[in-house]
Amino acid sequence: MDTILDPALRAILSLCVLIVIAKITAEIFTPLKIPILGELLAGMVFGPYALGAAITIYGVPLVEFNEMVFAFAEIGGIVLLFLAGLETSFAELKEVLWSSILTSCVGVVLTFLLGYLLSISFGLSPQSAIILAASISVTGAAVTVRILEDLHLTSTKESQIVINAVMVDSTFGVILLALARSIALNSTFPSFSSILETALKVTLLLVVILAVGAYAIPYVIDRSGLRVAGGIESLSIASCFFLAALSQAIGLSSYVGALIAGMAVARAKSIKRVREFTSTIALIFSPMFFGVMGAAANLASFNLSSAGLLAALTSIAMIGKLAGCTLPILLLSRRSFKALNVGMAMIPRGEISIIIASIGLASGIITPDLYSTIVIMTLILAFTSSILLHKYCSAAFEQLQLTQETQK
Repeated sequence: MDTILDPALRAILSLCVLIVIAKITAEIFTPLKIPILGELLAGMVFGPYALGAAITIYGVPLVEFNEMVFAFAEIGGIVLLFLAGLETSFAELKEVLWSSILTSCVGVVLTFLLGYLLSISFGLSPQSAIILAASISVTGAAVTVRILEDLHLTSTKESQIVINAVMVDSTFGVILLALARSIALNSTFPSFSSILETALKVTLLLVVILAVGAYAIPYVIDRSGLRVAGGIESLSIASCFFLAALSQAIGLSSYVGALIAGMAVARAKSIKRVREFTSTIALIFSPMFFGVMGAAANLASFNLSSAGLLAALTSIAMIGKLAGCTLPILLLSRRSFKALNVGMAMIPRGEISIIIASIGLASGIITPDLYSTIVIMTLILAFTSSILLHKYCSAAFEQLQLTQETQK
């Protein structure tokens, strides 16, 4: 009994259950090229707020979350963003940099304004409205990248814009997190000067990390001289976790550091070995992230009277990103279909949304019901974006495959 109740073993049991069930449900959605939906659904159904708590072994719930489970889920997101970075390069970043910045800025600002106005119209306090608007403004990095990976679209120019726009979104996420914490602690809106100071600090630190990653990491990997089996791969993953930790330490999302590390390693000569290795371990770690994310939805605390707010919030969150991220690309490229792909890929929300909502919940600014509304909205948007991209980007994927075969 005591052994079974050990926190480490409980975490291992919970993760094993989630991984196996996530893979089984992902298999159901694989013919539709949207296995991520199966992994999210597995978390919702077999998480600690659903069947995971109802099914017990020696009196212990089948699925029970603790800090170790969340740590492994975090690793899953980091590995996924590192893999996305391996498919990108700093040269491609320069090519789409301004398009990505403009796309992110318009998308975040428009979504925030729409979310705030919607919240006020539903009778929420200004403080609650700001928390809610902040929670729906930032695109979820890990969710977006996984959807593009599943559809084999990471090498398209539109996806490069999206991946880099997500990185800029994460910078906005830091500012919005600071805003949420200020409201939670002081119940006041921070001054413009403090917001500007935070933005400048974060931007400067991001540039420093980019510079270090671009030159130091590939230099060290290429000149390490490691010939032991797995040496180069281990060094590459270590650089990923180092930049992820560094990003977290300065206030950025750990996923930003992982993405930059991937882009840096992509310049190394052993990129093929690292990519194959990372793709393999992502098969295990990625379902952990999405299973835990799906399991965060506590449907029992959701009040049916909030269904109207959920529908309106989901619609506003979708419209804000579709319009805000499609229009800049449309103006720059004059190609409506390509611009729409960018907008659809920016729809998902993720970890930043849930963290901001958690801050509001812990401080009493938002209710458990409103917190559940935000989490459920996050899952709905992940489902919606997967379906939309699959429907409208299948032709693009087929054309890409044809082009690659022709080049061979």
